[in-house]
Amino acid sequence: MRMDELALREEIIATAIAMNARGLNRGKSGNVSARIDAGFLVTPTGLAYDSMRPEDIVAMTHDGAARGSRLPSSEWRFHRDIYAVRLEVTAIVHAHSPFATTLACLGRDIPAFHYMIAVAGG
Repeated sequence: MRMDELALREEIIATAIAMNARGLNRGKSGNVSARIDAGFLVTPTGLAYDSMRPEDIVAMTHDGAARGSRLPSSEWRFHRDIYAVRLEVTAIVHAHSPFATTLACLGRDIPAFHYMIAVAGG
């Protein structure tokens, strides 16, 4: 494994751990990826972030082939599709914040509360 890829794998793990520490995720939920020349690196499925090692991060090709000893996050297609259409994107963080999850479970509309929502089309 090249040194720059090893550093990127370590940064993916550090980001995932920080997500949990900041309350953006709980347990094994969510996922993190980063673009590489041959595709992207993504966190594996079903493995707690604090027990991940760099070799646990899964390398994915642009066509969806996985390289590594672990299975990629079940949401790897989400990452692949974003990288395919947004060439400027170099990393993706997908969180399951308990607050956002609670709002989604309510099944109610969320009213616009800030003028910048108009910028995003809402």
